[in-house]
Amino acid sequence: MKNIEIGKILYQIAKILELGNERDRFRIVAYERAAQTIENYPEEMTDVYKKGGLKALNDVPDVGESIAEKIEELIKTGKLKYLEELKKIAPVSEVEFLQIPGVGPKMAIKIAKDLKARNIKDLEKKLKKGEGRDLIKEKTANNILRGIGILERMTGRMLITEALPIAEEIVSELKKMSEVGKVDFVGSLRRMKETIGDIDIVATSMESQKVIEKFTKLTAVNQVITKGSAKSTVIHSQGAQIDLEIVPESEYGSLLQHFTGSKEHNVALRTYAQTIGKSLSEHGIKVGKKQHKFSNEKDFYGFLKMDLIPPELRENRGEIEAALKHNLPKLVELEDIKGDLHVHSDWSDGNMSISEIAQMGEKLGYKYIVISDHTVGLGIAHGLDEKRLEQRQKEINTVQKAHPKIKILSSVEVNIKADGDLDIKDWMLEKLDIVTASIHTSFFQDKAIMTKRLVKAINHPHVDIIGHPSGRIIGQREPYEVDWPEVFRACAKRKTALEISAFPNRLDLRDSLCQEAKRYGVKFAINTDTHQAQHFELIRFGVAVARRGWLEKSDIINTQDLNLLYKWCQRS
Repeated sequence: MKNIEIGKILYQIAKILELGNERDRFRIVAYERAAQTIENYPEEMTDVYKKGGLKALNDVPDVGESIAEKIEELIKTGKLKYLEELKKIAPVSEVEFLQIPGVGPKMAIKIAKDLKARNIKDLEKKLKKGEGRDLIKEKTANNILRGIGILERMTGRMLITEALPIAEEIVSELKKMSEVGKVDFVGSLRRMKETIGDIDIVATSMESQKVIEKFTKLTAVNQVITKGSAKSTVIHSQGAQIDLEIVPESEYGSLLQHFTGSKEHNVALRTYAQTIGKSLSEHGIKVGKKQHKFSNEKDFYGFLKMDLIPPELRENRGEIEAALKHNLPKLVELEDIKGDLHVHSDWSDGNMSISEIAQMGEKLGYKYIVISDHTVGLGIAHGLDEKRLEQRQKEINTVQKAHPKIKILSSVEVNIKADGDLDIKDWMLEKLDIVTASIHTSFFQDKAIMTKRLVKAINHPHVDIIGHPSGRIIGQREPYEVDWPEVFRACAKRKTALEISAFPNRLDLRDSLCQEAKRYGVKFAINTDTHQAQHFELIRFGVAVARRGWLEKSDIINTQDLNLLYKWCQRS
């Protein structure tokens, strides 16, 4: 059983416990955290168990003895007796309604018992007809319908963090084959979009039939759907559909460009090509009756008098015009990041000590690392008040002496309250090196109030960064309703940076808003929101969002050396 499957089961347990009015909130959170940890863990739980048994599972961050035993049962049997027992207690329809983003246990019960909806389809019909308006307010009904829409859009799609390891694994296996020349994954995954449907891979070979045979017999292949002489579709053991197409090397550049997309980019590119007497296809570029083939994308775009357009920009948002004028941005690279500004320690809800965080920062080659624990308003995360922050500072000072190669900065992720005030006193915030302010409650305020709330935090004299600015959780919660131009103007004027959260289910601020914010002169911080060691690796997904948003090194404050970062944080 794969990590993603184990994680989903643990999330399901947390939801059903909540549905049953479980009094122990920390027990529910324990299942949620274990699920999140396991879904993002770099090693499969099955392999962890093979190496060290139950004890090794218990050593995984956020996995206690009870949850470790349940994971062991899942690995051994593929089933979990405890979950089956919970399902018997909880009504089927109520469990189904919990799948809808934004619907909690109380609402699920109300929908089933008062509105008498049988399932999600029935609920959608009733709400669209306006039934139950005496039971459910119109705004709530609209939120539920939006949640149903999110659920439908996410069906059959994976987060990029689920899809990318699968694609990289298959590409790695194909590269080992002597018959294979070039090979790449394409489509929305190569463009690093936040969610992925099927995984598409293209390769070159003079012996395509042999490659197809080997491909369909890979250990990770669970089912073969089609198998031709140069194309094949299979189902991966984790449920993803993978399509492989093999072409001669002479056509590889054209095919790579075509299948990378996006559809909008390709349509715009074809339209432009027609204006200069050229015709594009996956086979190459035709001028009159002559077909020109390309083994690489640089030559393909060059034939159109364009610079090579990075895959992340191919969304028809001005990249074709910029490529023609040789004015494409020099996109930020992973290697440009000099430190992570949003890391939680075991002083709040993180799994690592400050010493362990410093060691990880050194291992990654960072120049600085920022300890950014939750504040007191987020009680469930053991948030810190002023007294505990002062105590934590003593530990930071001690650890700093033992790790002179990396600068450890003292920070918080302070809560932006419903009225825009912060939950830590100014005298304490002033002592910190850097301050991130985030919204963690009251997500559904109307547009004017939410905008005013964010702008008030942006204008606070001690706030340097706004954390996960739109508040979205992919597949679970829609972004806040906000007047973004007003927010961007405030950020540019006050010189408050917006965070790009690299956490897989956030990837917030999204790419199109990054591109828009840049036009206002806004700066950004790419952070992981790390709670355990494995989360540091997520930084590449934040960089991918920044690249999709046309951001360059100069747009990102944590690409700067420490002295320039200090200068940013000490702005007047």
